[in-house]
Amino acid sequence: MYEDTEKFVDLDFQQRVRQRAYDLWEKDGRQQGRKTDYWFEALRLELDTRQQPDAAP
Repeated sequence: MYEDTEKFVDLDFQQRVRQRAYDLWEKDGRQQGRKTDYWFEALRLELDTRQQPDAAP
């Protein structure tokens, strides 16, 4: 039933979230035990970015 799910995954978006979460973690002093917090904050920030209209005409 789910064998073709990779067709629906935006790997670029996933990588941007991963990188942003890592950047947030580093900026916050590499605190341990908050992996999920950083992931969801990065996800929220990336989704907010997606919602912004393009600046180009």
